[in-house]
Amino acid sequence: MRLAIAIKDNEIAQHFGHCDYFHVHNIENKQVKSTETVKNPPHQKGMLPKFLKEHNVDVLITGNLGSLAVSNLEALGIQAIRGVNGEPKEILKCYIDGTLESSDAICDEHMNHH
Repeated sequence: MRLAIAIKDNEIAQHFGHCDYFHVHNIENKQVKSTETVKNPPHQKGMLPKFLKEHNVDVLITGNLGSLAVSNLEALGIQAIRGVNGEPKEILKCYIDGTLESSDAICDEHMNHH
């Protein structure tokens, strides 16, 4: 299973489309087997879900997501855990422990980001 965590300034990115990079973890039997850092390509509306699918991501952890991103991720079979903030190592631990919850909130403030 591949888990991507959106990172901005060494914290969970609060705007998915503007993260600096993703930590992509390969997880097996509740253990991280490997981790890679994948740089976020230049922001283009609707492109990141496809980019994550190309990197075989199964689950995304991020802060805020717009409705288009949520729809596109779900259509590609990528689970989005959103409304998360904090230190990536702690969030990863919570995910593996099964204690991380998604807020399921949709960000509707995107008109000022483009």
